[in-house]
Amino acid sequence: MATYFYSFDSYPDTDLSVSGNIESYTDDSSGSVTISTPEDFNLNGAVIVGDAIKLYSSSDTSVFVYGVLTGKVAVIGGGWDISMSYDKNIYSDAISSMTNFLIYAKNLTESVQPYDEYITVNSDVSYSYRINTRVETAAYSEQYIRYKIKTYHDLILDSTRRYFFEDFSNIATASNTIMIDDCGGPNGVAYKVYMPETTFELFNNKFRKDITFRIVA
Repeated sequence: MATYFYSFDSYPDTDLSVSGNIESYTDDSSGSVTISTPEDFNLNGAVIVGDAIKLYSSSDTSVFVYGVLTGKVAVIGGGWDISMSYDKNIYSDAISSMTNFLIYAKNLTESVQPYDEYITVNSDVSYSYRINTRVETAAYSEQYIRYKIKTYHDLILDSTRRYFFEDFSNIATASNTIMIDDCGGPNGVAYKVYMPETTFELFNNKFRKDITFRIVA
């Protein structure tokens, strides 16, 4: 299993070479999806297989999925077919509700010198992780009639010894973080995550502890 993190404070989410409308899609119902773009869409050359991708509804910010880009094919006549894999157990919104896409390309650079990349990639952060799920319920009456149910997911990294400064600190302090597991089913998974308040006890810039992230889903 290979897990790595994309972390960034800003990203050109309106760049029309990495974002656009979903013209049509095919969904195998197991977490593999292929979307088709409009004919006038031109995919940025920095986009590669393994990048993170988000599908979302332009009219409802609570409707989205995060996944891993697994393929890209230029269509004769214009446009692209873009394939992705995601964890449908965590991201349960219907693909039919998605109207737009955004690709987080790790190789995309700013358009002015010094051409820095927007995204910092940290690999070998963890050898394993687990996901804990909790369900919160609101109910009324003595018959315990539930009227609101909310599910939350925590992603917990193992207690591998890690370096903090110039390494894990990129993840801990970034405004946006996406964790990618390229071996997760069906063909890789990605999760938008954030870290609740956490204390790190450092010894020679190293620490060892389980680390909990909240999955944005």
